[in-house]
Amino acid sequence: MEALPENSDLNVRYAITFDLPGVYLYQCTPHGNMGMLGLIVVGNNLDNLGNIEAVELSRVAKSVLQRLIRVAKSNK
Repeated sequence: MEALPENSDLNVRYAITFDLPGVYLYQCTPHGNMGMLGLIVVGNNLDNLGNIEAVELSRVAKSVLQRLIRVAKSNK
């Protein structure tokens, strides 16, 4: 994820290629505390899910993350 800027500009597209299977967490910088985040699961591999669950987030964002994790597990 180092290929993406920490803060992106409005109306600018960014792209990244995921070479390693696993779960990747991303969030909207100004709205992350409000739960605007998402998961990308590459290769249907959830092996690093424990690392994602350990990320410090606001209470609201943590709740959203738990729902995303349930969806990811149900799609495996």
